[in-house]
Amino acid sequence: MITPQEQLDIIIKKIKSYLNSKSQTTIRTLGKTFRGFESFDEKCRIDKDEFLIGLKQNGVVLTKFQTDFLLNYLDRNRDGSIDVAEFLYLIRGSPNENRLEVIVQAFKKFDKDNLGFIVADDFKGIFNAKNHPKVTRGELTEDQAYIEFLQYFKEGNKSGRITLNEWKEYYAAVSADIESDENFIILIKETWRLK
Repeated sequence: MITPQEQLDIIIKKIKSYLNSKSQTTIRTLGKTFRGFESFDEKCRIDKDEFLIGLKQNGVVLTKFQTDFLLNYLDRNRDGSIDVAEFLYLIRGSPNENRLEVIVQAFKKFDKDNLGFIVADDFKGIFNAKNHPKVTRGELTEDQAYIEFLQYFKEGNKSGRITLNEWKEYYAAVSADIESDENFIILIKETWRLK
């Protein structure tokens, strides 16, 4: 008999497998899709229907049983909405303490007043994409990497502000793609010209 945790692990593994099999689809792409939906709110929640549409748009196909199980698991309070941040955390995990420290350090470089948010103008001219994974693989130019970075935060964000949680979510997805702590930390420090 499979326990609920084992069933959840099977479903998460299947979702990761679908995402990894698509060269253009990543966890970040999935998060961007969810943020673009009309029901996405300031609490990072979307309704169940749009959640399922987002999965399908990103090539994830689950059985009816798996879909029902996942929705029941993610909608614990039965209000009909899904916490996107919780779902993305299930898929990618959280960056370790060393990675999180440099992620926050980069954010704080631009949030000098400790307002809890930054805007793109705060880091204009500082972004260095030379060692961005897609740049080093030849998939993007440095300028295209910067535009992709900005687009990520513009989707579903009408205020133009980037909160610390959004920043951490973005870099948690980047972190999931880089095995070495040292390489991840170097990437963040070089990207944002940290000491």
